[in-house]
Amino acid sequence: MSNRIVVIDDEVLILGFLKDVLANEEYDVEIFSSANKAITHIDENEVDLVITDVQMNEMTGDDILNYVKKNRPETGVIIITGFGNVSHAVRSLQKGAFDYITKPFKAKEIIQRVRRFFEGANSEISSADTLQSKLSDNISDKTRSKALKESRSPLTDTNNEVNFIGEAPAIQRLLNILPQIANNMAPILIQGESGTGKEVFASLVHNKSKRANKPYIKINCANLPSELVESTLFGHVKGAFTGAIADRDGAFHAAQGGTLLLDEITEIDIQVQAKLLRVLQENEFYKVGSQKPVKADVRILATSNRNIGQAIKNKEFREDLYFRLNVFPVEIPPLRDRKSDIPILTKYFVDQYCLKYDYPDLAIDEEMHTYLRDQNWRGNVRELNNKIHRGVILAQEDGLFKVDHIENSIFTSLGINDDDEDINNIPLMTIEDMELHLINKALEKTNGNQKEAAKLLGISDRTIRNKLKEKD
Repeated sequence: MSNRIVVIDDEVLILGFLKDVLANEEYDVEIFSSANKAITHIDENEVDLVITDVQMNEMTGDDILNYVKKNRPETGVIIITGFGNVSHAVRSLQKGAFDYITKPFKAKEIIQRVRRFFEGANSEISSADTLQSKLSDNISDKTRSKALKESRSPLTDTNNEVNFIGEAPAIQRLLNILPQIANNMAPILIQGESGTGKEVFASLVHNKSKRANKPYIKINCANLPSELVESTLFGHVKGAFTGAIADRDGAFHAAQGGTLLLDEITEIDIQVQAKLLRVLQENEFYKVGSQKPVKADVRILATSNRNIGQAIKNKEFREDLYFRLNVFPVEIPPLRDRKSDIPILTKYFVDQYCLKYDYPDLAIDEEMHTYLRDQNWRGNVRELNNKIHRGVILAQEDGLFKVDHIENSIFTSLGINDDDEDINNIPLMTIEDMELHLINKALEKTNGNQKEAAKLLGISDRTIRNKLKEKD
């Protein structure tokens, strides 16, 4: 094997980090911030391994995985995500992913996973392929060009522009003030619970601003390796620290003339916050290891899902930085406070996923609307989106979207429930261990009946026998 790797992530600084790490291990690495360009490269070149983020603008990591396994089944795929949970890891595994890594991760972790792939890729990938689920099988065959045209984020409209959906009074107030806050240079602090749509609203601010045709750089502060936060934001010069093998620009340089989104800004180290405050005050920054100031022509947007007042009290966030950012405070309401929008969002997501997978239009059962309005939605719009995604795929045989398609027994019986409070605390395990874990859970549920367990998992009973034999 020639060890050719393609890395796809719309956070350009993460791309630079992964390229440095993997190239230092003498892998042949190509990086892409555009998923469509990455697909073109994969079509035209031999690629051994694809490492892809999940949440991207043009295509999702799931789209990339589906496309690669369908068109280049010999190519391995490793999923990286900042929003990992067991149910998504399982779906990725079933569709043929080699591994699944949650952010933030250290350099040695990604190196270990990549080494593991190249040390036994052929056997690993083929065994993973046998676990493709009926969720993947239900996706209709499409030509390559059609897949590329229609594979896009469910939070975009047909013009590929960000669309913030809602008619509740609180949402309408936000949309009414949007032109005023978009067309100026003042920082904006967008607060709200996880999954409410803070990043979507931030993208809308950029798209409606005079900087819409300039760079829009998004940095998830919670996902940055701790030792690289300052370098990621401001860049570094060669020799500034161990591993700084060349000069590298940071997020502020990449966003020059445009907009920089600092997602979950309260996760930035308190010492780096002081340097961020200096940028806001003086419109200049210093690369790590350099004494030469660099002018910053960047509009700052920031988001947080934390109680900032409590973070300030705990000395985890600077009060002066808060006041600098809070020129235009924006609060995105939780879904439970805008339940009148649930039918609108549901119809929107259903239509988008039917379009995405080339499914026929899907009617929504009236009981579904009542059921959805009665839920707590701790995960907000993101949780609703995930459940609709799942349900649309499972509803195709019936032609009517019903509650059973969301609360399907395959998820609850395996202990995989999006509402589980501790779901993100489950330790990361290898693909092999997770396969066996799922098979054993299914066998427990069916009292050892391999055929019934296979039906529950959406695989063949022969696959279960082979997996259990491998274990022995």
